[in-house]
Amino acid sequence: MPQDSVHATPQTHGPVLVRGRDFKAYRIGGAIVAVLLAIALAAQIWELFDGDARTIPEYRWSATDHTPELGGVQASELVIARTKLQDERWRTGPAPDGDAPDYAFGNEIRLSSTQIEDPDPLLTEAWSNPDSEVLPVIKPSEEVIGMSSLPYVNADLFERPFARDWRLGLADIATHLGALAILGFSLLLALILAIRGRVPIAEGRSGRTVKRFGLLERANHWMTSTSFIMLALTGSAIAYGDTLIRPFGDEFLGAVGWLATWGHMMFFPPFALGLLVMAFAWMRRNLPSKLDIEWLRRGGGFFSDDPDNPPARKFNAGQKLIFWSAILGGAIMIVSGVLLMFPFYFLGLDGMSWTMLTHAIVGVLLIAIFIGHIYIGTVGMQGAIEAMWGGDVDTNWAREHHDLWLDELEGKRGGAR
Repeated sequence: MPQDSVHATPQTHGPVLVRGRDFKAYRIGGAIVAVLLAIALAAQIWELFDGDARTIPEYRWSATDHTPELGGVQASELVIARTKLQDERWRTGPAPDGDAPDYAFGNEIRLSSTQIEDPDPLLTEAWSNPDSEVLPVIKPSEEVIGMSSLPYVNADLFERPFARDWRLGLADIATHLGALAILGFSLLLALILAIRGRVPIAEGRSGRTVKRFGLLERANHWMTSTSFIMLALTGSAIAYGDTLIRPFGDEFLGAVGWLATWGHMMFFPPFALGLLVMAFAWMRRNLPSKLDIEWLRRGGGFFSDDPDNPPARKFNAGQKLIFWSAILGGAIMIVSGVLLMFPFYFLGLDGMSWTMLTHAIVGVLLIAIFIGHIYIGTVGMQGAIEAMWGGDVDTNWAREHHDLWLDELEGKRGGAR
């Protein structure tokens, strides 16, 4: 990779000298975005606690022989009989080619259902919160595995209580946690931009620049970040498609779902390769040090216009947190993603369920974290994006945010040229 260097260049941005909180347009934009995000977050919180997501019985069922409906007792007996047919043969009756036992009903009796005109959520609450008299006689459900001739994985699994926990974790915890984390963190950043404003180069641009990242580093960064953004978009389409995309039509949802499913796997290889290169190139410089404690204590100097920011080398504590979030979180996403791409090849059903939950929860947390990274690198700080865009940063920016790195570089080069 190219060596860091300090050199003078023409000021392509004009004689910009920004002090204090003079970026009014950024603050106004941050306030507008904050209002919109606050509305979206409030809607999400309302959706979380309004109670309409609870499963409420909407249909009643019964057994019928094409004449008047039979009562609930007969229907219950029919379900019990069909359940017995799944039991082991030595306990339930003769071989399949023998005479049918009494509890095996013919085609003249079938299950039928009718819609409940006024579903009552209290019935669900009664089921989920049994009283002291009912609770002692309730037996916890257990996993039931029988026999099946179907050539499908888990075809012989008739009942699995963990599926309810998995559904709760995926549909409620991961979904709502993702929405709250992404919307909540974005709202926080928008409020910071509206109140504090953009972090300026306190001393203004000097007209001299220092090489911060080489071509290979920048190319790898953009490959990895672009891949992650596409993975986030395709993953969000898979996770939130029913809410965000279905209003535009089922056909559109199907098309987006198909593209998201294949696109999610297509962007996985460049993301994994990019993380590997990042780990090889930057891990040594991102190891924790005592400087990080002071940097975190002073908030990186982001909330003050004083150019005397906490000392830092090439990567400060905030960048180290982003780096290790990418490396460790990305590694979890890669491993869990590979396991999901090859279902039941390495893990059983419970393992696959935990893997899917982990993949979903870590994924939405990474999206929230990298929203902060994108914010700081673009609208949040003047001059930051130049590090990854052209590779050169203004020396005043480097002095204010990475003074020890600049001192080291100037010492090696014999001062700025």
